[in-house]
Amino acid sequence: MKGERRIWPWLLVWGLLDLLCALFCEIHADEAYYRLYGQFLAWGYFDHPPMVGLMTALSSALIPTTSLMLKNLSVRLVTVLMHVGTVYVVWKTINLQSPISNLQSQIATFLLLSASMPMFCAYGFLTTPDAPLLFFAALFYYAYRRYLSQESRVKSQEMVNTLLLGISMAGMLYSKYMAVLVIGFAVLANPRLLRDGKAWLAVGIAALLMLPHLWWQYSHDFPSFTYHLISRAEAYKPLYTWEFVPNQWAVFNPLVWALMIWLGIRSVRAEDVFRRTLSWTILGFQIFFFLMSFRGHVEPHWTVVTSIPAIILLIDAWPEFSVRGRKALTWTLGVFAGLLLIARIVLMLNILPVQTGLAGKQAQCEAIHAQAKGLPVVFDGSFQMPSLYRFFYDDQAVLVRNQYDRYTQYDLLHLERGLIGRPACVHRFGQVYITDHLGEEDLHE
Repeated sequence: MKGERRIWPWLLVWGLLDLLCALFCEIHADEAYYRLYGQFLAWGYFDHPPMVGLMTALSSALIPTTSLMLKNLSVRLVTVLMHVGTVYVVWKTINLQSPISNLQSQIATFLLLSASMPMFCAYGFLTTPDAPLLFFAALFYYAYRRYLSQESRVKSQEMVNTLLLGISMAGMLYSKYMAVLVIGFAVLANPRLLRDGKAWLAVGIAALLMLPHLWWQYSHDFPSFTYHLISRAEAYKPLYTWEFVPNQWAVFNPLVWALMIWLGIRSVRAEDVFRRTLSWTILGFQIFFFLMSFRGHVEPHWTVVTSIPAIILLIDAWPEFSVRGRKALTWTLGVFAGLLLIARIVLMLNILPVQTGLAGKQAQCEAIHAQAKGLPVVFDGSFQMPSLYRFFYDDQAVLVRNQYDRYTQYDLLHLERGLIGRPACVHRFGQVYITDHLGEEDLHE
C-alpha cells in the first residue's frame, strides 16, 4: 500500500485544481441544461440516461447557492469528487499487474500523462455525461483486470469481481449509451467471455439494475434511442471526415493519440487478454467513429472514454521504451500538461472573447432579465438560453421548439403549459414582447 500513500497527496492537488476550475470557470450551456435534469429527476431524459441529472441534483443538495461561484459548484461538486476517484481507480488498475520498481518515477509519468490530455482534464470539472462515464469505465477496467488475474480464483474474490463488473457496466450505461461499445469491444477481444458463467452473471446484474431506465424508455416510446439512432443522421459533408483526426488530437493531444494508436496496433494480438482488450477498445472506438463521420458530424469528445485504456496501455508499455525515449516523452508530456494548466487559468479568469462560447453568457442573460422585469420568459431556438437563464436567475424560463430545432428534454416536460393565461416575456421569431395573457398563439407558429 506504499503506492497509495504516495499518490494521495498528488490526488489532493489534482482535486484542488479541479475544484478551483469548478468554482471560477463560467458555466457551460450544456451544464445548465443538465441542471434542468436534476430539477426534474427521472429514470431517463430525452438526450441521455439519468446519471448526469442525479449528479447535478446531489451537487445542488450539498452546496448552498449564495453566490455565483457556489452556484457553479452546485452543478459541479460531484463531478470533481468523481474525477479524483477516476484518477485513483486508474492508478489502482495499473498497479494490479506487477510490483513497482521505481514508484516515484511511475507516479510522475502517470500524472503527467493524465494531465496532458485535454478532454480527460476538462471532465474533472465540467458536468456532462462523459464525467460519470469515465469513472465507471475506470471501475470496469479495474474489475476486469482483477477478474482476469489468477488472484481472483479465490471464490470470494470471484464474486466481488463479478459484482463490480455488473455495477460498473450498469454505471456506464446509466451515464452514456456508448458504454455498449466499451463492453462490446471487451467481448470481441476475449470471445471466451461468451462461455463464462460469471461473465453472464455480471451481465445479468447490469441488466437488472438497468430495468428502471428501460421501463422509462418504453413508457415514453423510446425517445433517446430514436434520437441517437435515427434523428442525429445528417447529410454527408467531406469536412466531417477530414476533421476527425485533428479533433482527436484535441481530445488526447497529438503525441498521446499517435502513441495509443501505435501501441494499439502492436497489441491487437497480444497474448495478455487485458492488454488486447485495451487495444481493441482504442482502435475500435477510433474506427467506429471515423466510419460514423460518413453519417454526420462526430463530436470530438465521443471517444474520450478511451482515455482510460490509453493511460493504462501507455504506462504498462512504458518500460519498453529506451531511456532516451522515456526522457523525450516525459518532457513533451510536461509541455502539454503545462499548456493545459495555462488554459485552465485563462478559463478561470473569464477573459476569452464571447464568440468562443466560454465566457459572456451571464451578460446575455442579464440583458434578457432586464427586459423580462421578473416575468417568466418563453424562448424559441435551442435549449441553451432557457437553461442558462434558469441557472443565473432561478426564474421560470421555458423553451418552445420551432420547426428548425431538434427535440429536447423541454419537449417532454411541457413546462410552457403552466404559463398559459399568465403574464410572460416572449422571445420568439426574432421578436421580444410582453404579454399580459400568454396564449396558445404565443407558443405556436
